[in-house]
Amino acid sequence: MSHVVSKKNIIYRWINHSSDLGGAIAAFCLLALAVLISYDVCLRYFFGRATTWVQESSVYLCMAVGLLASAYALKTDSHFSVTLLVDRLGPSAQRKLKLLTNTVGFLYSLSFVLKGYEMAVFSYEMEDVSTGLMQFPLWISTGLIPVGGALLALQFLNKLYDAATANGDASSLSAEKN
Repeated sequence: MSHVVSKKNIIYRWINHSSDLGGAIAAFCLLALAVLISYDVCLRYFFGRATTWVQESSVYLCMAVGLLASAYALKTDSHFSVTLLVDRLGPSAQRKLKLLTNTVGFLYSLSFVLKGYEMAVFSYEMEDVSTGLMQFPLWISTGLIPVGGALLALQFLNKLYDAATANGDASSLSAEKN
């Protein structure tokens, strides 16, 4: 039995590390976004010129931030939530609600993986590029959708595991496991 538990712990930790990696890449993209926008603002203010590529690059970096950071935000319970009614439920009802919402979240994330993959493959096969001056291959940006969806789906599995193995204590449902 301990062999099965250790495999679950390895998978659980691997998923958490994957979410951390997605969050780190998103943080780097956010830093790059801030640098690029600052660069463009300085060019406009001091030299009266603007770049033609910063706006397009900013859109792709914003996509990366949102899609890659979502699993990390779920892992750390950083998504906003209104818990007015949930806090009034008993531990058993809270646990059942966590199981339900994490299952729905997992299934919703899988739709991102499947449909995002179809979009990325379609963009690749059509050799679709952006209409801006960069002519950026769109399969790269649409490829972020299934990657972010997969990270999010895996993190929802960890949340499901947490809810399923919680001993009925409501505080253990929100405690982060490593």
